[in-house]
Amino acid sequence: MYEEGTEPNSFTFAAALGVLAEEGVSGRGRQVHTVVVKNGLDKTIPVSNSLINLYLKCGNVRKARILFDKTEVKSVVTWNSMISGYAGNGLDLEALAMFHSMRLNHVRLSESSFASVIKLCANLKELRFAEQLHCSVVKYGFSFDQNIKTALMVAYSKCAVMCDALTLFKETGFRGNVVTWTAMISGFLQNDGKEEAVDLFKEMRRKGVRPNEFTYSVVLTALPVISPSEVHAQVLKTNYERSSTVGTALLDAYVKLSKADDAAKVFSSIDDKDIVAWSAMLAGYAQSGETEAAVKMFSELTKGGIKPNEFTFSSVLNVCAAASASSGQGKQFHGFAIKSRVDDSLIVSSALLTMYAKKGDIESAEAVFKRQGERDLVSWNSMISGYAQHGEAIKALDVFEEMKRRKVKMDSVTFIGVFAACTHAGLVEEGEKYFDIMVKECKIAPTKEHNSCMVDLYSRAGLLEKAMEVIDNMPYPAGSTIWRTILAACRVYKRTELGRLAAKKIIDMKPEDSAAYVLLSNMYAESGDWGERAKVRKLMEERKVKKEAGYSWIEVKNKTYAFLAGDRSHPLKDQIYKKLEDLSRRLKDLGYEPDTSYVLQDIDDELKEAVLAQHSERLAIAFGLIATPKGSPLLIIKNLRVCGDCHAVIKLIAKIEEREIVVRDTNRFHHFSSDGVCSCGDFW
Repeated sequence: MYEEGTEPNSFTFAAALGVLAEEGVSGRGRQVHTVVVKNGLDKTIPVSNSLINLYLKCGNVRKARILFDKTEVKSVVTWNSMISGYAGNGLDLEALAMFHSMRLNHVRLSESSFASVIKLCANLKELRFAEQLHCSVVKYGFSFDQNIKTALMVAYSKCAVMCDALTLFKETGFRGNVVTWTAMISGFLQNDGKEEAVDLFKEMRRKGVRPNEFTYSVVLTALPVISPSEVHAQVLKTNYERSSTVGTALLDAYVKLSKADDAAKVFSSIDDKDIVAWSAMLAGYAQSGETEAAVKMFSELTKGGIKPNEFTFSSVLNVCAAASASSGQGKQFHGFAIKSRVDDSLIVSSALLTMYAKKGDIESAEAVFKRQGERDLVSWNSMISGYAQHGEAIKALDVFEEMKRRKVKMDSVTFIGVFAACTHAGLVEEGEKYFDIMVKECKIAPTKEHNSCMVDLYSRAGLLEKAMEVIDNMPYPAGSTIWRTILAACRVYKRTELGRLAAKKIIDMKPEDSAAYVLLSNMYAESGDWGERAKVRKLMEERKVKKEAGYSWIEVKNKTYAFLAGDRSHPLKDQIYKKLEDLSRRLKDLGYEPDTSYVLQDIDDELKEAVLAQHSERLAIAFGLIATPKGSPLLIIKNLRVCGDCHAVIKLIAKIEEREIVVRDTNRFHHFSSDGVCSCGDFW
């Protein structure tokens, strides 16, 4: 136009500014603004409105307000631009104040005015004001406007008044557009109406209204009422699977159902994978324990030039917390998080804390906890639970007391950690005290988990009558976990009759549970009742119940090695058994006498000693001693409880070899120090 000598008018500039506003180009917008002023057109209504809209869309609220105040003739469009602009910049209260000023200036409201302000009511959950606006809408004759109806439906949904939202929806005769249907489906889901949401989604399909990507993304959160595979079929027909929004929602649905393979297929079909999609898939691998796949995916993500965010790091750190993950991997990702400057993020620091605690490094977990600038309940609970699992009962209870001082609201998980700390240290009176605090001060009703913790607390301390009182007073029947706790204690404290009852309860509930048969069999063996033991073993054979094999794992140079009792499959088996023989001689020099009561077989004492010496954890330790530098700590993971004889032996080995040895069994971590002391205080 300029080159041909045609002068632009106010409508030309308004159109150009409108385009720039949509693109959010503030620099070029200011250049056009300068030309407008030179041409003396900045006071005209269409240009003035376009300039205000431009600056609001670019986030320059202050400049927009200056222009608004300078505008002599303000049309309803001018006011509406300011209201929607304030709202678009998160200034909801300022937007409401602008609406109030508009009313005071007697400006007649338009459909856009009502739609914008009703959206504000939804954001602020202002039900009474929304109802007043609804009345005004009817009075102004705008009640048939689709945008206003949708805005009202959303407002009522956000304020949890679904009956009014549904009434409005029904007034359309179910002829609403896809936006209206999606708003209603979303409303029901926000108000725990999954069945209603799914029914509405199906009705929408029957009415011939085609869902869009937002509809699919919303309805996929209605698990388990709707199956992702059911929606997946429809998504494939409409080709929305390639959309990042729908694809991510779909793979997230599969992840929540622990279907990592299906989630991976959806992930591979997404065209433009954003960081949300990558993080969702990583979370899926974390949930299913697929360590290698998760680490490989993180590597692909970074190689592809995508910057991981705090959610990505949180997911991959959760993977590193798994028993199968290398302990070095977690530290590497910690370093990466520091470089990416997200390690101070609450979600990342909480994941780090949990990861270190689960990998046996309670000192690093403690350091992360102390560095946290802010803490949520997950952080507090993780630290209490971590200390409890590592035998640091006093520290766990100190964290709880600090929570009380800071008036942090506790939940049921907090007390499970506290009871675990008391249980592992035999602090019965303290456990009872905290149970009273939970019920009387925190008003938390005891759950199955809490009662199970109290049964465990009393059972380990030998107070089986009190444990049975807890069971008798529970408002529901005890599950197999509680009876297994009783049975284990009966074995330790030689309570055969009660043990028989507990075993019967477990076997009736779970005939396939090998632990009950084994514990009962062991109890008979320890009392020398080989006939009863033989009956239990025969019953196992008849029911084809197999005893779980005891495995121990150790990681050396980022590779994990597994050992079974009496294992001779390792390439270094000769050196391992030679080391065991050497240790055996040195142990006897220190006065060690094998406790053969832990060998529950009717064989000679010499054979019993040989069986004890070849327990899986001892093989793993012997390998660790010959495969790692002197003085370096060892971490052993076992899938069963450590027996009493092995516990005594490992204390001596730690002292002889001057090493810290950490053993994680099914119950807790045992930290054996180089001076021959275990963190459990010989109570576990």
